[in-house]
Amino acid sequence: MKFTLGNQYLDGAVSLLRRMPLAGYQSMARSRFIRIFKEPVQALVDARQDLISEYSVLDDNGKPVIEGDHYKLRPDATAEYNEAYTKLMNEDAEIDKATYTDHKKDIQDVLKSCKLELSGDEATIYAALCDALDVFEEKEGK
Repeated sequence: MKFTLGNQYLDGAVSLLRRMPLAGYQSMARSRFIRIFKEPVQALVDARQDLISEYSVLDDNGKPVIEGDHYKLRPDATAEYNEAYTKLMNEDAEIDKATYTDHKKDIQDVLKSCKLELSGDEATIYAALCDALDVFEEKEGK
């Protein structure tokens, strides 16, 4: 299965998929689909950590300093960090992972039959997933 999804949606997509009440075959298809996200999510975590290491104040051991619940950015690097972080989050993750023959169709069906009430970020993530997987596009000739 090959598709692209914005980095900003990766974590939320996994959370949303896990929240969907599914059983049987649909649950299995969802579990396999979630596994596809493992590498892109880890790549994003690593990239975020690289940015933090590059722009943060470091302690004597070379580790980023945490103040409260945030990393302490170097005063001269805050704007650069914000720009780099925004650029990273606006990039698309290219996901190309072999699964099984009808997996994309199965996930399209899962998304079409979603019964969750969605709003805010979850609604945006759902729409991004549907767009990435062509869920509501009509096939020509039908």
